[in-house]
Amino acid sequence: MPAAKLIMVPSLSGAAGPYYVLFPVEPTPSSTVSDWLTADKPGIALKSERIVELLDAIAANVPAGGNALVTCHGNTHGLKLFFGDPKNKIQLETEAMDSVKRNQDGKETDEQTRQILKLSATELTALKASLEKVQKLGLNRIDVRACNVGSSATSMSQLQIFFNCSTFCAPKILDSFGVISYGAFSHDPASLDAWLKTHAGAVVSGSSPDRFWLYQDLSKGVQTDAFAESPKAVQDWVAAHLPPNGHFTSKSQLSYHALTDMKTTMVFAGEAGFRAELAEATKGNAPSRRIDINQPVDLRNP
Repeated sequence: MPAAKLIMVPSLSGAAGPYYVLFPVEPTPSSTVSDWLTADKPGIALKSERIVELLDAIAANVPAGGNALVTCHGNTHGLKLFFGDPKNKIQLETEAMDSVKRNQDGKETDEQTRQILKLSATELTALKASLEKVQKLGLNRIDVRACNVGSSATSMSQLQIFFNCSTFCAPKILDSFGVISYGAFSHDPASLDAWLKTHAGAVVSGSSPDRFWLYQDLSKGVQTDAFAESPKAVQDWVAAHLPPNGHFTSKSQLSYHALTDMKTTMVFAGEAGFRAELAEATKGNAPSRRIDINQPVDLRNP
């Protein structure tokens, strides 16, 4: 499996960091396990959510033609990484990426780009220098785990072009890192009955005496809980739902990585459905951005 440098924004490093220590293998859309990535150690926890810091981390830590695995926040327009002062709310999204591309192509002056990105002359110079270093690396893959980015073919293509990687990959739905608590192991029927009464809809896997019940409540965010009869029950669940070659033991905290549409149960990283929710944009395959004049315009979200 190819190695990938793990880079995490500060708001996610507390959850994503422990997960990748236990489960360093990160699936890609490929059904061939040897095509998946392995997060190398140690991961890098950024100090901010600014695009320049990410670019500098990639340039300093990822070799030419290498791979990066990035955890951050996103939306259908791109990544929630700021170009300058976060108060300006200019992020790595469609309009901003278009501006950077026009500037690089000589179709927009530095002054025009600065106005769009709300950067000082010094900040723009630093951005262009950092971006040039990353683009010259000619990276193989950048796999970003950020909510909803993969649902837009246009944004995905823009991000592939921005980083100049051969393949850019991201989820089409919401991305979640967290912990599943399962308490003390128990075969006590009374304890199980009491737990089930407060966790209606919990799904059981395995057979007695090694059963594992998982409860998910997505009505108010992502909430999980579990009941396990034995260490083997947890190990068997992990083997079925999380990536292979992990370092989890029954004494470990059960960190998870999953995707969800917040309507049905989560799809965990070791399941085939997880890979189905990952999208890729590849070099030289940009989608058409022609405007359909017959398409209704939604003025509520300009």
